[in-house]
Amino acid sequence: MNTHIIEVNQANFQAEVIQQSHQRPVIVDFWAPWCGPCRMLGPILERLANEHNGRFRLAKINSDQNQPLAMQFNVRGIPAVKAFVNGRVVDEFVGAQPEPNVRQFLQRVLAQMPNATPAQPKPQTAVPNTPQARLQKAKELLRQGNGREALRHLPTSDTGEADQLRPLAQFLVDVGDGRLTGPNINIANMIQKREYAGAMYGLLMEINGGGNGRARPVMLGLFALLGDQDATVRAYKQQLPVL
Repeated sequence: MNTHIIEVNQANFQAEVIQQSHQRPVIVDFWAPWCGPCRMLGPILERLANEHNGRFRLAKINSDQNQPLAMQFNVRGIPAVKAFVNGRVVDEFVGAQPEPNVRQFLQRVLAQMPNATPAQPKPQTAVPNTPQARLQKAKELLRQGNGREALRHLPTSDTGEADQLRPLAQFLVDVGDGRLTGPNINIANMIQKREYAGAMYGLLMEINGGGNGRARPVMLGLFALLGDQDATVRAYKQQLPVL
């Protein structure tokens, strides 16, 4: 969590949401740990909060632990996202949404703040000129959990490491956009948090289960990202079934 993303409960709701919404929009995310769609939507909201760098505040409320708040705002299903401006709800949606829809929602909300100017996300990073520089930048972005930007940087002329990393980057994009669900959400979240051992364990379970054809390429992408000298990579390479 940071200054743009906070945990809110019954005790601090008035100060952190209602009062703060007179200064900038506050997006409230009602969620619960057991909710799969919540785990899919949460990283999108958090990434956009960081991207907009203070244009709005993201307040996360565990609905199980704050049922009076959930009842007060008529939360009947989660994830439930409500936008507060000047102390009142001005827009909302229920259920996991793909990132383009969430961006449109934010644009509507930001436009309702007095003297608001159009949202200005951080500009896309410039793509380096050489294939090697592009590859290194893509690796840096993948370590940050940014699959979309990593895809932009991966060189197309490289049929080695870049081809190994591309399924990993696309996997993060597809989970973020809601095209992949189930165990993929937890695996992607762990990758974005750099909890690589947990992510590899989840991928190995998917590979051994035989029902997830993308798990093996994603695992190989993590191997390429971390390198053969990484202890976790060495351990999981020994456990990876031979095709």
